Amino acid sequence: MDSTSNRAPAPLLAYGLVVTAMLAFVVLHTRLLMWKSTGLMAEWPIDLTFFHNLIWNLAEGNGHIQSASYHEPPGFFGETHFEPIILLAVPFYWLAPGLPTLFAIQSSLLSLGAIAVYRLVRSESARPLAAATGAIIYLAWWPLWRMAMADIRPLTWSIPFLLLLVAALREGRKWESFSWALLACMCREEVALLVLTTGAAALLWKDRPSLQHRELVHRLLTATGLFLIVTSALRLNITFYIQPGEWLRDVLGGRLGETGASDWGRTPASMIGERLRYFGEWLLPVGVGALLAPELLLAASPLVLYLFSQAQWEATWDGPYIHHPAPAVALVAAAAAIGWTRLLRKRPLRPPLIAVILMLLLAWEARNLHAHWQPHVLPELAPALIQDPERFNRLDVDDKERLRDRVKGVATLAALVPDDAAIVTDYDTLHLFSGRFAVYCYQQMEIDPVAPPPEGLSEPLLPYSPQLTKHQIEEHADIRYPVPNPPRRQPRWALVHRDHQDWHARVLAAGLVTISRASEWTLYGPTEAAQQIPR
Repeated sequence: MDSTSNRAPAPLLAYGLVVTAMLAFVVLHTRLLMWKSTGLMAEWPIDLTFFHNLIWNLAEGNGHIQSASYHEPPGFFGETHFEPIILLAVPFYWLAPGLPTLFAIQSSLLSLGAIAVYRLVRSESARPLAAATGAIIYLAWWPLWRMAMADIRPLTWSIPFLLLLVAALREGRKWESFSWALLACMCREEVALLVLTTGAAALLWKDRPSLQHRELVHRLLTATGLFLIVTSALRLNITFYIQPGEWLRDVLGGRLGETGASDWGRTPASMIGERLRYFGEWLLPVGVGALLAPELLLAASPLVLYLFSQAQWEATWDGPYIHHPAPAVALVAAAAAIGWTRLLRKRPLRPPLIAVILMLLLAWEARNLHAHWQPHVLPELAPALIQDPERFNRLDVDDKERLRDRVKGVATLAALVPDDAAIVTDYDTLHLFSGRFAVYCYQQMEIDPVAPPPEGLSEPLLPYSPQLTKHQIEEHADIRYPVPNPPRRQPRWALVHRDHQDWHARVLAAGLVTISRASEWTLYGPTEAAQQIPR
């Protein structure tokens, strides 16, 4: 028996460990996302509904239609951002329609980054089990978990593609590099800028000096540049968020966090402090290793500068716009995989020390996990724990029972609404009715006044083609379309929260009748539907 057969079990064991960890990641995060969704704890319900409704329409052959967001131009070719990667989800959604499919797609894509980390570690001549260890650390990395729990975000899908792009560039694989670069660019317009900086970083690799490798990178940079030019010409909103001119204005003008945050109780100091804290949570598990591949950290610098220069409260790195740092997560993970392998190759660690380091890393990740999720909590309450663990742990038994009744009450009302019905509902429950032709959020419609006059409504429940107010023009000046997205179909169903009395009055004035009540909501519908509900 030769020496190769003696070494054969190591790669098989490594592959088995990585695949098992990936499957566990997918199952767990698909379940977590479902808990958050059904538990009324979606991080950005309007966007979750937007993407679900868009994919539903694409699967139905209605790619030009979009009802979910009043401020978004309708349809796949008109949405504010350029995110054609969502086409990847359509075949799977067509086979199994529903939010669980989209949650599983996102979790599966993020888990693919483990394969890239494995390849990067192996490209530095590490052993298979060492590479598997790196992949598992990636899958246990808290920033990745935080991304995975951020509803459905095509920008987040760029993480595995950027990681795989770095791996393919390290291995000198031409067509694979182009494929991953294209998929990354398709996740959203600003990712193309990160693909450019990643390609530029590859030119600095002194251990890849071959002419063939440099030619590969030059072609990648040229193709990405052309992609930027074409998409910019077609969409007119390229670099929608990443705008270097605004960075310089904000930073040099001393406007870090001075605007847009005060209404939410944020101060410049608190916002910068939160960003630094979250950035520390990124770097602690990867530590000094990422600093040994500085070219990849520099590749992420445009996004890092953007995130530190934004004034909006939601742009903090652990806020509802958590998906914004997604490309940087990929590049930091790639830098850590390469850097740690370089360090350990030069100064091999003894097995006991490796075990201690792994235990410390796992303890840190377990701390983050324990703070945001506890397996003994009932599924109805788990989303509340994920959303605000400190507040949840202070709740008494009655409060936790109220949370459970709130979730079950909405589920009972939602079950009464036909799947093909057009419905208007509030912000918290909007995503529960996504995946249909027409779903609207009445808190986003900006009707003024909402309450009907004494003589009754002289217009539909949701007015058609309203004109932009001066405030709307100023607020959305960077979005090039003439009017908000008008209703495609008038809703004959409405779910209204008890605090929104003007909407209760408007819905009744529009001719809808009470169908049922539960928890904090009243469900309205057509008269014929009320007659069919058993009392």
